[in-house]
Amino acid sequence: MWRRWRRCQHGRRCRRLAASCGEPALARYHEACAGLAVDRIDNTPLIAVDLELTGRDRHRHRIVALGWTQVDGGRIRLGSNRHLLIRPPSGPAGGAGGVADGGVAGGVGDSAVIHELRDSDIAGGVPIEVALQALFTAARDRVWVFHHADLDVAFLRQACLLWAGIAPRFIALDTLRIEHRLRSRREQPVRPGDLQLDKIRSRYGLPRYAAHHALSDALACAELMLALAAHLEPGSGLRLAPHLRFF
Repeated sequence: MWRRWRRCQHGRRCRRLAASCGEPALARYHEACAGLAVDRIDNTPLIAVDLELTGRDRHRHRIVALGWTQVDGGRIRLGSNRHLLIRPPSGPAGGAGGVADGGVAGGVGDSAVIHELRDSDIAGGVPIEVALQALFTAARDRVWVFHHADLDVAFLRQACLLWAGIAPRFIALDTLRIEHRLRSRREQPVRPGDLQLDKIRSRYGLPRYAAHHALSDALACAELMLALAAHLEPGSGLRLAPHLRFF
């Protein structure tokens, strides 16, 4: 009953945003999101997404790279892979990407140590609004998959607020949260670092990828979601409704 109420509320909010949004890509996304049918993992289209960020504060930091891949019929569509570097905003440390680190307009700052992207790399990227248009077009009629959805959704909503004046709605699966709930059910302790993407993947026998590359991490998240689904309901398609999050 609670989940049905949340779905209804989410649909109403999506319809309102579709009617009021002046950006066609976001309007079409919300029109589709309002009536999105979610069933099992083998018959519900998904899109796994990862962001590379200059920090964790959505008001001060910004997105420097986006990666995504689509999942159809329980299989990753490698032909759908996208990786976009985000050009620094042209304004004085502002724009749809947020405020730059360390007072340097558009710079990656100390975050380069993590994602290994330099100012010269992102200078050849696309504007954030172009990246968001492509992302929300790819996400139409799909459930989002994130690892640590709260962080990525917060940055995407902030970027859309600055670009289009609205904070979009999301129906999402969060591989970090699903694994945390599994461990809580088994009364297993969760130590610092246990819920990192590569740590959880190793538990399910998945190969290690180079971390902190948006497309690699999106693919790693998609594979982990499929592995979790096989673990939770072996031999049958995982029913997604109990694992959905609404933002």
